[in-house]
Amino acid sequence: MSKEISRHAGAAKMIRAYMKANGIAGSVRSSSYSMGSSINVKVQDLLPAQYAELKAFANQFQYGHFDGMIDLYEYSNSREDIPQVKYVFVDNKMSDELGEKIYQFIKGYYAGMENAPASFKDAYSFYNENFAGYVSHLVYRLFVGGYMQNQYYESIGAIAPELKAV
Repeated sequence: MSKEISRHAGAAKMIRAYMKANGIAGSVRSSSYSMGSSINVKVQDLLPAQYAELKAFANQFQYGHFDGMIDLYEYSNSREDIPQVKYVFVDNKMSDELGEKIYQFIKGYYAGMENAPASFKDAYSFYNENFAGYVSHLVYRLFVGGYMQNQYYESIGAIAPELKAV
C-alpha cells in the first residue's frame, strides 16, 4: 500500500523539484487550513528573469484568485492534471550584500548622490531630488528588474553581471 500525500504537499513537491532542476536555492512550505491551502516559496537574490519563470511555474498550482471588487474567490485556473492550492506566494528577498552593491552603483551613476551616506544601511531613507524618490525605492526597483515603466534597466549589468537578464 502506497502512502498518498495531500494536494498541497504534492504541489509543493513539484515546485521543489522544479527549483532543484533549475539550480534555484530556496524553501517551499505548504499548509492547509479551514477553507483553503497555500504554498509559500522563498528565494533570495534571484535574477528578474528567473524570478518571473519561477513565479509563472508556481502560479499554475493556484486554482483561482480573489476578486476584491465582488468579494469572491473565483476558480479561474482549475486543473485536474496537477495538484493545486488556493493561494501561491513567491517571495524574492534581496540580500544586504546585493543591496549594498546596487547602492554603490547608484552613488556613482546618479547625480545628486554626492552627499549620500557611505552605506546603504545608513541611506535607507535618503531622498534624492533628481529622481524624486528615496534611494531604497530605487535600489529595490533595480533589484526587481526595472525602473521606468517596469522596463529592464540596462545599467544593472554594471552593478552585478549575475543580475543581467539572460
